[in-house]
Amino acid sequence: MIEQRAQYHTKADLRQSETRHRVIRLVVLGVPMGKQRARTYLRANGRVRSVTPEKTKTAEAVIRWYWQESHQEPFPPETALEMTIELYLPKPPSAPKKRQRPTVKPDWDNCGKLVSDALNSLAYDDDSRIVDAHIHKHYVKFPEEPRLVIEIREARGL
Repeated sequence: MIEQRAQYHTKADLRQSETRHRVIRLVVLGVPMGKQRARTYLRANGRVRSVTPEKTKTAEAVIRWYWQESHQEPFPPETALEMTIELYLPKPPSAPKKRQRPTVKPDWDNCGKLVSDALNSLAYDDDSRIVDAHIHKHYVKFPEEPRLVIEIREARGL
């Protein structure tokens, strides 16, 4: 169920070819969603309280579980990273047949935020290490399942 690919290279290999970098690919099964905004409330005592919605907590927990099940080591601290996220969404029956790419929710930026926040302190020390990110939305083709494909690699040329 968990599809993963990790490539490790020795220091000697890296000296031979600077184009080789560690790549981790993680496939999370299920319908992708975006990160929801925190709900902010004013309490009776005058203090403000912010609460993360349960759906967001659950989605982040699922991504973290898939990472932990992959038994990958985190990237070293201070490593610049590139991230590619592929969202495979179910095509609603009401969508025109000629529409090949989803132009509906979830928004690409909310999906990226959900993934990068979920992998904080697991895949990398902080999501500020991501210097380049690409997010692509696709419809799944029958009989494939909706899923989220995350690929993280050391940034090239730095």
